[in-house]
Amino acid sequence: VRTLSWVILLQDSGVINSLLRAAGFSGVKLIRTQTGVVIGMAQVLLPFMILPLYSVMKGIDLRLMRAARSLGASPFRAFFTVYLPLSLPGVYAGAIIVFILALGFYITPALLGGPRSTMLSTLVQTQVLSLLQWGRGGAMGVVLLVATFLLLALAAPVMRSRHREAGRR
Repeated sequence: VRTLSWVILLQDSGVINSLLRAAGFSGVKLIRTQTGVVIGMAQVLLPFMILPLYSVMKGIDLRLMRAARSLGASPFRAFFTVYLPLSLPGVYAGAIIVFILALGFYITPALLGGPRSTMLSTLVQTQVLSLLQWGRGGAMGVVLLVATFLLLALAAPVMRSRHREAGRR
């Protein structure tokens, strides 16, 4: 339903293109393009990035920011030296979740991007169902699975060390 709504909004006579034309932009094609896929996927995946980030940021003691400011740090420097490093576990967790979910996206790229927009999951589907290349499709699926496991294996030590550092504070 969500993706079909984006199809209606992004089509040539859709609401977004009408607003763009009214603003002076003409000939903007959003449907059946990579831009449409990015818009649709961002709308679906954004909550999966925000929720882990929010939960980590909620636990950060704001007195640390005030302490940095009282020691002479500008708001910009206090953010980048205190708040951002403490929120990195949420960034890492959200990025891992979004990456894993994006690997399996099938319907959104197919409807918003059309045949020219190829995601890994649609490539596997094409190999198996259209070209009847079961072996190649299976191999691609295994490559996706191995890539996911490698990402998790590489991220686990980073997450553990960040968790230990946060526990020491």
